[in-house]
Order: sequence, then C-alpha cells, then structure tokens
Amino acid sequence: MEHIEMVEKLAEKTGVTYAEAKAALEENNWDMLDALISFERKGRVHGEKTTANYTTTAEEEPKQSTEAPKSEKGSGWEDFKRGFCTLMRKGMKNNFIVTRRGEEIICVPVLILVIVACFCFWLLLPLLIVGLFCECRYSFQGDDLGKKSVNDAMGKASAYADDLKQSVKTSLNEDKKE
Repeated sequence: MEHIEMVEKLAEKTGVTYAEAKAALEENNWDMLDALISFERKGRVHGEKTTANYTTTAEEEPKQSTEAPKSEKGSGWEDFKRGFCTLMRKGMKNNFIVTRRGEEIICVPVLILVIVACFCFWLLLPLLIVGLFCECRYSFQGDDLGKKSVNDAMGKASAYADDLKQSVKTSLNEDKKE
C-alpha cells in the first residue's frame, strides 16, 4: 500500500484530517496499527461514522469533506413516521381540562382537541370564548403541556374575560340607574 493510500485509509477510519493522519503515520514509521492506537489513546477515533472525500490541486493541501453514510441517514419516511408517533404519544399523554367553579367538567387528550380544532375550528373557538364568560377555566395537564407557564397564560385569558364581564356588568348597571 502506498503512503498516500495509508493516509487516506487512516483518516477515513478515524475521522481525523488528512494532515493529522499523515503526521501520525510519519511518527509511527508508517505503521498503520501503531498510528491508529496513538489516535485511540488521544481519544481522537470517531469510527466510521463519516466518509471522507479528498480533492487535491497542485497548490493546495488536500481537503476533506465529510458526510454521514447513506446507511446511517434515516429515510424521510422513517423520520416522518418516528416524529408522527412521538407526536401522537405526547398528544395522548397530555390532557386539556375544562373546569367550572372548581369542578372538572371535561378532560380530553390534547390529540382529540387538535383533531376537533382541525375539523370544527369555527365552532370550537366561539364555544371556548363563551365558556370563559360562563366561568369555565381551561388548563393543560401532562409532562409536556402541564407546565406552569402554559397554565398561567390560560389563567390570564380567564382573568381578562372576568374583567371584561365585570366591566360590562358595571356599564349596564350604570345605564339602568340613569
């Protein structure tokens, strides 16, 4: 095997640059095994996770471009399927809860809420708004959506609806007195 082939092979196997591989081989009298062991001791071996392509010109030092091999890249379909399954799992683990005067009225998985919102958005949105004025409170429960920040935002919407309802009542009472 020629020296250049040895350098390319070592760079490919370890994931180091061409210059580093050449230096390691020169230090170890062009012994591939000793050079590989020296990289392992330094913690520089990255395995065959990348492939290396080299281009050279008369004036430039060889350049290395790396990309994941096709066998390790997930296909688009596999990535989509994995993401979709994760989304479905999270949608079933988190719940949307409607309470009124401290009593739980409805508890549905977020996935069901999303599906209903997709098909009946113009019906669901007014129902949720009317529910705010009828003392309904909305919150999320679960690992992903049951966080304080999300439920605080829902609480602010409820507080705003209460303030608006109170101001309308006050205005109506003032109009009746006049």
